[in-house]
Amino acid sequence: MEIKNWDFNTFLAFLLIYASHADLEFTESEKEQIQKIISPEKFEELYAIFNNMTDYQVLELIISYKDTYFSTAAEREQIFDEMKKLFAADGDFSYLEKQLIMFLEKLL
Repeated sequence: MEIKNWDFNTFLAFLLIYASHADLEFTESEKEQIQKIISPEKFEELYAIFNNMTDYQVLELIISYKDTYFSTAAEREQIFDEMKKLFAADGDFSYLEKQLIMFLEKLL
């Protein structure tokens, strides 16, 4: 899968895969939440890409889409709302997940 020119749902799913690992646990409920956005097949492709990248590479990729998907306050709010829904999926909005939200809000 090409990692340039992702549509919004593909980018959002990748960001959520990254975010779901913030608390060092990736739950089935988080996976199901992400698969509501993209197909299971595309999820597996994105997950493989994620697993083959360093944290630095993942952040570089996310930042590369800043102007595309974080250009307005409404877009930012939509993305961060999706992240918060994901964090609530496992019933535990952890300290690490809250810190990731704060970090990404500053970065993006």
